Amino acid sequence: MSTARAATYPTLRRPADRASFDVPVFRTMRGGPDVVAVCVFACAGAVHATGIASDLTYPLITSGAVVLTFLGLRRHRPAVMWPWISLLVVGALWTIAGVLRDWTEATGDLSGSRSFLPDLFALPGYALFGVAIFGFVKRRNPVRDVDVLLDAVLLTAGAGLIAHEVLIGPTLDLADTAIAARWAIAIYPAISICLLVFAAQISFARTARRSGYSFIVAGTFCLVLGDLVFALGEVGTLTVPRQILEMPYLAVAALFGSVSLNPGIHADGADQQDARPDSLLGADRLAALLLALFAPLIVVATPNRGESLWIQASMCTVLAVAAVVRMVRAIRSQEVLQSELLERATHDELTGLPSRALILDSIVARLQRPDEVGCVLFLDLDEFKNVNDSMGHGAGDELLILVAERIRNAVRASEIVGRVSGDEFAVVATLHGTDGAKSFGDRIRRVLRDPFRLEHGEVFTSASIGVAVLTGADSDESGEESKDLRTRAADLMQQADTAMYRSKEAGRNLTTVFDSSMRVRVQELLDTERELRHALERGQIGVVYQPIVRGLSGRIEGFEALMRWSVDGRFISPAQFIPVAEKCGLIVPLGTYVLNEACRQVAWWRENIPGAEHCYVSVNLSARQVLSSDIIDVTKQALDEYGLPGDALWLEITESTLIEDTVTTSAVMQGLLAIGVKLAIDDFGTGYSSLSYLKRFPVARVKIDRAFVMGLGQNESDSSLVAAIIAMAHAIGLDTVAEGVETVEQAELLIELGCNQLQGYLFSPGVPPHEVVATMVNLDGKIRRMTTTSQRRCRDADRTV
Repeated sequence: MSTARAATYPTLRRPADRASFDVPVFRTMRGGPDVVAVCVFACAGAVHATGIASDLTYPLITSGAVVLTFLGLRRHRPAVMWPWISLLVVGALWTIAGVLRDWTEATGDLSGSRSFLPDLFALPGYALFGVAIFGFVKRRNPVRDVDVLLDAVLLTAGAGLIAHEVLIGPTLDLADTAIAARWAIAIYPAISICLLVFAAQISFARTARRSGYSFIVAGTFCLVLGDLVFALGEVGTLTVPRQILEMPYLAVAALFGSVSLNPGIHADGADQQDARPDSLLGADRLAALLLALFAPLIVVATPNRGESLWIQASMCTVLAVAAVVRMVRAIRSQEVLQSELLERATHDELTGLPSRALILDSIVARLQRPDEVGCVLFLDLDEFKNVNDSMGHGAGDELLILVAERIRNAVRASEIVGRVSGDEFAVVATLHGTDGAKSFGDRIRRVLRDPFRLEHGEVFTSASIGVAVLTGADSDESGEESKDLRTRAADLMQQADTAMYRSKEAGRNLTTVFDSSMRVRVQELLDTERELRHALERGQIGVVYQPIVRGLSGRIEGFEALMRWSVDGRFISPAQFIPVAEKCGLIVPLGTYVLNEACRQVAWWRENIPGAEHCYVSVNLSARQVLSSDIIDVTKQALDEYGLPGDALWLEITESTLIEDTVTTSAVMQGLLAIGVKLAIDDFGTGYSSLSYLKRFPVARVKIDRAFVMGLGQNESDSSLVAAIIAMAHAIGLDTVAEGVETVEQAELLIELGCNQLQGYLFSPGVPPHEVVATMVNLDGKIRRMTTTSQRRCRDADRTV
């Protein structure tokens, strides 16, 4: 029996009450005061183990633990106090019991005159300890967890069976010993083992395990160990000094007393969720399993005592039942977990729709039914990014959920609706031919036409849809039927995706059914991309320069750098490869190459061509370049490398780029402006032309798109629009350049409207660098001839009048 069951618990503290007991020593221990206290107790325990003044060190250590617990509880003020108060009383009772044990010299007394006065304090302490630890179980695991309880029963039954066979049974069978003394020795390990049911539940619980609660569990196990060791010492099985037998109890006092200093025990454990997975074979559960396995073996190995057979049978029955029930529940839990994992792997978490893998499985199943015609529909929401940007990603998620619900309600229960990624959905449906597929896609578009009511308002959206028709006899172009079904399913998904992009290109909010011509187009794009990836390293990318002239004076103000690609002497149209480069991201390295080449050339012109000291070069920036993180550094590096001032370089940005990400674009433009570069809006009037954009962004020039210039003098609306653009630009102090000037009449009208710079085939196409000087000379003579012709035409007109 324990000399002194001195210990105490702590609990959780509220941060708001921290100032209520602010003793300096606590301020110095915030880095881990509970651990520091355990170390101090360990040093004191080492002194006790030497036997020097052990009659004093034991009560000093246990009473010190009680005082430390009181101070910790007063400082931290747990949210639920009663379990900790119970343990505070437990510590006091066990300290008194220890002092009385020494005073009455009851330790080792197996006679009928043994004093039971210490037990009058120690046993109520065990009862209160059970109450307190039950309170901790309720706080740490507020929802009854049957698995945790079963694990605790396994641990307790296994430990109890072993303790009964090794200690409790033999103690109760001792001859020439008072019955009361035998029971007084055996009852303590029996009670403490029963308390393992509660302590094990704290250890096994899924709630967060702070170090304080680890101390509580460890202290309970030390209590069991102390009761077992002390009982063995009392009956003479262990012949070691008493102070050694008392060491586990000192560990109990140290752990329970120190835990009240833990900075984390103020929190409400019931609200703490576990951060680690609930392992089926953690160290604690493995210990319970081993005890449950080895306990029956120990029963078999120990001598048979007929009078205790009912105890052995009862405990073995409890072990067996608990083990079987736990095993059944573990198998069921594993099945539920596998089902949940399968659900997560095959379904979208946000919308609950099947994922891409399940969609492919559905297509494979359709392909295996040769008598059934169906289709794969691929849907992408138009301008979904605008919802995320303007209303936040929460609104975007809300919209996706509502879209998924509408599509699901618009199809049959046997048809599969899935979310592929982002704002892309797929439907696998049963149809009747190509016309049915087109009609089906149009019907899905119509159900998305009505507004979606989100938390922050109504949203309208549309969808671009692509459809691929499938049959059980589907095969590739060569007629091979043996192609792997899953590969064919993936091909059908790709075909529907391709058709969807064709809908996007045609203006959005359309349904397109895939046909073989699209396959050819896709292959062409893939071939272009593959060749383009090696174009720079093969030296196939070049730059030509088209002059920008001042009116009809013939004076060249600058040049626009234009990218060209030639393969084996065959020039590939920019309209063919630029969109591909934009889509696959190659436009960034290609654009950087053009920028560096343009800076190198204009630096040479300024230095070597008379009259070109103030010549500039204008370079187009793609949307990807503008939104890249290093465009400002790349531009500054190019200027510095060739010793150019910022005004030697104009950068042209399209209107669509301006609105793609206005925040980033504005920041990039301000950064470019800071290094002296001048900015222009390219193709002005083709997309989002607005005075507000001209005022919002730091641009100095607008370039009038060739589409409007071509209609000058022929189309009244084009002439009016060009006049309005020029007037608007001049009103806010912007320069203007007209692109695509091909006739003298267009040039004259533009000059008359006030456009001061012109560019187009009337003056010169784009020329390679080595032809720039000759172009300057030829252009000077060409301008003089055009001026003479213009003047002659004006004189003829005057005579006619």
